[in-house]
Amino acid sequence: MNQLIKRTQNNTMPVTVDYEITEFGQSLQHIIDAIGDWGTKYRDHIVSGNKISP
Repeated sequence: MNQLIKRTQNNTMPVTVDYEITEFGQSLQHIIDAIGDWGTKYRDHIVSGNKISP
């Protein structure tokens, strides 16, 4: 669909599905890391609801 995640439906009972990130999806890793770093930096403000000055 979006070529970021590969979805494989297995012929089992009950049906199981496996997901894996594609090479194309892995190209976003530096962006995901940056978002994670931002979240860690501002975690206390986010949880407490305090406003952050720009």
